[in-house]
This record gives sequence, C-alpha cells and structure tokens, in this order.
Amino acid sequence: MAVSVLVQLSVLVTAITARQVTYNNRPVIGVLAQATDSKTHGDTYIPANYVKYLEQAGARVVPVRVREPVTYYVKLFSHINGVLFPGGSVGIVSSDYAKAARILYDMAVKANDAGDHFPLWGTCQGFQLLTNLTARHNLLQPTDAENISLPLDLTPEAKSSRLLSRMSQKTLHILTTENVTPNFHHYGLLLETFSQTESLTSFYRPISTNKGRKGKVFVSTIEAFKYPFYGTQWHPEVINFDWNPKQALDHTSNGVLISHYFSSFFVNEARLSGHKFPNLQAAADAIIENFRMNYQNDGTFQQTYYLNYTKTYQ
Repeated sequence: MAVSVLVQLSVLVTAITARQVTYNNRPVIGVLAQATDSKTHGDTYIPANYVKYLEQAGARVVPVRVREPVTYYVKLFSHINGVLFPGGSVGIVSSDYAKAARILYDMAVKANDAGDHFPLWGTCQGFQLLTNLTARHNLLQPTDAENISLPLDLTPEAKSSRLLSRMSQKTLHILTTENVTPNFHHYGLLLETFSQTESLTSFYRPISTNKGRKGKVFVSTIEAFKYPFYGTQWHPEVINFDWNPKQALDHTSNGVLISHYFSSFFVNEARLSGHKFPNLQAAADAIIENFRMNYQNDGTFQQTYYLNYTKTYQ
C-alpha cells in the first residue's frame, strides 16, 4: 500500500479511536459488490439474500463499490460498522472484488490493532478471499461440494470459539446433526493445507470441517484469534431467502434458527463499532434501498441489487 494511503489510514484510525465508543443499536454494514457477467441491469451486483440476512438481525446495508479510489474506501470505512464479503464467482487474487477487499481488510486490521472494533465476515467466496488476504496465496483445491447441505463437524477448538461458545445446546445439536449448512463451492481450503500454512494457523482458529462428495476434508468455519474476523465456506444467508427448488436448502424451522443465529452474531459484533455517518440523511442516501433490485421470476426466484460505476458516495 502506498505511503500516502497509510497516512490516511493512520489519521482515520486515530480520529475514530479518540471517540467514546458506545453500544451501537443502529449498525450499518457494508456488503462488497462484484462484477456481473450480464450488463443488462448494471456492471456489478449484490445478491439480495445477503442484505435480507443482515436486516433480519437489525442492521442496515450499504453497498461497497469496486474500482473506486482509496479515498472512497477510507471515508466509507469511517461510517460503517463492519463489512461482509459475499459469495460469487470472481477471482480472489486480482479481481476488482479482491482489490477492494484488500484495502478494507488492511484498514480493518489497522483499526482493530488500535482498539477500534471493526468486524469482517466472509461467506463462501468471501471465506476463500479472507484466507487469501491473510496468507497472500491462493490455497484453494477441488472439494466437490456444490449444492449439498451438511451438518458441521466441529473441531476441538470450537468450544472455546467466540462464534459458538454462546450457542445453546439445542442449536448446537441442530448445527452438528442436521443438514442445515448449504454448500455451493467447487473449491475450498483443505484441512491439510490449512494445517501446513503457518500464516493461517497463527491467525485463524478452525471451528469446523466438512467432507466433499469425494471425501476430501475442507475447513468450513473459521474465526481469527485476535480480530473480529469470521468466515464460513457454507451459506447461512440462503436458508431463509433463497427459494430455488433445485438447491439443497433446509427451509425447516431448525434451518431458519441457524440462519438467525449467525446473522445475529455478526450484527452484534457490528454493534460494538463506534463508526457512524455524520447525520441521518447521509446514512439514508447511502443505504442499498436507493438502488434497483431485480427479481427473476424464472424458477430461480433470485433477487439481486445491480449497481453501476456512477459515483454516488464521495
């Protein structure tokens, strides 16, 4: 990162940590956009299920654009209370999605080091992205876990994790015995690879693993030791908000309970952030409801927010 950018980040973190942080009951979470193959509706997109997932736990959502100058991310970072890196199908090394995520990740590390609580969450591709941002290598290998729901296989470290230690025994039983974690990935981080990568083992606690159809064991849930960073290779957001009948999803009350638990956990992490917009109107102008949502009534029932590169957040 350029020296001028580091200076900007240092000033930002110093200003934020000087504030008296109180429990924030109006959290705003950024969701990172990514390029779309179809240019009919916009250049980038955010699946609506991530938005609904965060809103069900009491947060509002702001889209985070790609291909923006660093000043855009620095300013937005000071106003939001966390970032979610969503799933998708773009690269995790050199795509616009990955480049924007690198700026946000570095700011989040620096902020947390200074005592400014700022959480990150990665889902599926976002989980994979987190491992690349930390290890600075693409360590993914084939896992054959496309369109399959599984119970989590917990590691010994799960009991001491922040993510699961407060989970009720009933919910934990559902999570580990029922097919409530939907997977939609062809590649993943094998447990063997994770265990042999010091940059990852020193940074993340592996909370769960799973096996793909060919028996390969991949890491499916992680949390950072020192930072409020979390990742799931599986998709907690689709359980409640994806209605494609061809997808292996558990829409039972137990599945819904799992989705609610994880969205509430992350939003509660965001409530510990003291970042805020300068006024209510600035927040209202930035939230995702200002953008068009497209509904595909073609059997997939997908809902998607599309964006273009017109600057609306300066």
